[in-house]
Amino acid sequence: MRTLIFSLVLLLSCHWINTPKVKNGHPKLELLSVHQLEKTDTLNFDFSGITQVGNSIYAVADKPWNTYLYSIRFTENSWSVDSAREMLTSERLDLEAIDQCDGNYYLANEFTGSINLLQSKSDNLVQLPINFEDYQLKPETWKNAGWEGLTVDCVNQVMYLVKERQPRNIISVDMKNWQILEQFDIPQHDSNDFSDVKFQNGFLYLLERNGNFVTKVDIKQKKVLQKYHYKHIASHPNGKLYAREKYGMAEALLLLDDEIWIGLDNNGHEVSDHAIKTYQMKGNSPVILKFKRPKDF
Repeated sequence: MRTLIFSLVLLLSCHWINTPKVKNGHPKLELLSVHQLEKTDTLNFDFSGITQVGNSIYAVADKPWNTYLYSIRFTENSWSVDSAREMLTSERLDLEAIDQCDGNYYLANEFTGSINLLQSKSDNLVQLPINFEDYQLKPETWKNAGWEGLTVDCVNQVMYLVKERQPRNIISVDMKNWQILEQFDIPQHDSNDFSDVKFQNGFLYLLERNGNFVTKVDIKQKKVLQKYHYKHIASHPNGKLYAREKYGMAEALLLLDDEIWIGLDNNGHEVSDHAIKTYQMKGNSPVILKFKRPKDF
């Protein structure tokens, strides 16, 4: 009998040890590595969006001088960017989101509220004729509460646009005629904003910045299926990764088969004492956090 009781206690203890700690009822993501940008000039690279094409990773940043599609190269503890393609436009750019489909790139410009196409054989940005006015939507007036996420269901030719806040909103668009299909949100129990989105395997994955969550959503039912937090890394009780910033900074989300990458836009702020001590970060350049992707997430 003693042997049986001891075995049960040992089994339950192992289960408790291997179960991820939960924040507000949600499990945490397991951190794999921290990579900080190697700066090559004095201009801020305010990291705002990321996408994958084959084995290549591309990014955008949200300052007016960031008129390029950037390719990303990683080292063990850092990453660097190269100007892969210049984007030609008369608009002032504040690029907050990017995704790709069939060799074309789709980008959201928060400053003007426009959604743009960068074709594979042209460097000119083309504004897409989405019928926002039919729904009394005025993205050109939203400014800092506007577009933060964009993703494409390439197979079904549906685009999903994410408005950040006040109010936050998800808009689906038929890419065959650029007509809006519907608008919706998910319950705001844990966060009040969105900062990026990715479509994969029939689901939306939303980055809820101020709540430090990655959220898996059933598109048909508009239902949250799973939610994981990264608060223990980005908003640790000992300090955030960057000093003097009370709001969330995560703006870029990428899903790989076995990893989840989250990019932070630090707005030129210096790293915190906590980040220096814990992750050997330095200076004022942005960071990419790589997490283990949970099974079936």
